[in-house]
Amino acid sequence: MTLSSIETKTIYGGNGSTANFAIPFMFMRDEDIEVVLTDIADIEFVQTVSTDYHLSGAGEQTGGVCTMNMPPEGGQILVIRRSPAIVQEVDYVENDAFPAATHEMALDKLTMICQALAERLDRTITFRVSSAVTGVELPEPNAGRVLAWNKDGDNLANKDMVDLGVVLLPLSVSEGGTGADNASDALSGFGFGTAGLALAASEDSSEALAAINGEPADTDILKADTPDLLQAVYGDEAQTYTGTDLSDLTVNRNHIEWTLTEASQFCDVTLPYDGTYIFHVYPAGFGLVLAASYKTDGSLADLDSEAGEIRIVIEQYNSRKAIVSLQNLEA
Repeated sequence: MTLSSIETKTIYGGNGSTANFAIPFMFMRDEDIEVVLTDIADIEFVQTVSTDYHLSGAGEQTGGVCTMNMPPEGGQILVIRRSPAIVQEVDYVENDAFPAATHEMALDKLTMICQALAERLDRTITFRVSSAVTGVELPEPNAGRVLAWNKDGDNLANKDMVDLGVVLLPLSVSEGGTGADNASDALSGFGFGTAGLALAASEDSSEALAAINGEPADTDILKADTPDLLQAVYGDEAQTYTGTDLSDLTVNRNHIEWTLTEASQFCDVTLPYDGTYIFHVYPAGFGLVLAASYKTDGSLADLDSEAGEIRIVIEQYNSRKAIVSLQNLEA
């Protein structure tokens, strides 16, 4: 026989139902086949013949079939490759007739071994053909170190990441960091007490006020007998609005929540006082167009109808309005 194909490995994706997988290349014995299953966590597991799978077709020119006892699940990868033992088992007896079939089978096995080795070499890291570098060796593994070229640039060495200028997180306070990877631990590292930790862990304004024994502000007191410029309502509930544009909106808060029900226009709107206003627009898949009357610096992001929220910040000074920020936020 001859080996006209250089194929020595095949890869399949699991679907939870398929258990039979074609082996599109010849193999002489079941022991010459290696089956590897990669799970959804990208961990490889070498399978065991009979226990995990069965083979048919050994010695067939066209290949055979690998039957898994448990069909691979979706997201799992099945690799079937030929990996014959690197041994020579043919013994020629002097003065016997030349065993052509046996000799050809031995040559076929040598070819299969070469193909298996070539497949492995194809997955290794090599220097390009024009490289003159030789003698490069991998050092022994060293925990917490990374591979890098030595100072002469002619071999690899284990290097400390700090020595290479790499910043590792969490960064200690002595090195200019917080010594933590979350807000609560960072505050603790800086010496904040229980109140500071509770405030950092608060998820809304009511929890934050409770953490510091605060009381909600009385907006009527804040607004009474004060100039228009100071009539801010930060901390109050956001104003909600529905409609296809802002022509019917009477603004009485500096935070406005607007959920679109169809394609709409962010048109000009009267603002009661100078200051900053934040529009939280929830597009729900509908398009939104900015009116040309708003002044911008020309660097605003494009409106994304697929965003969870489009946050538009408007500043008004001397009745002149400008959009200073536009963010497309995830849901």
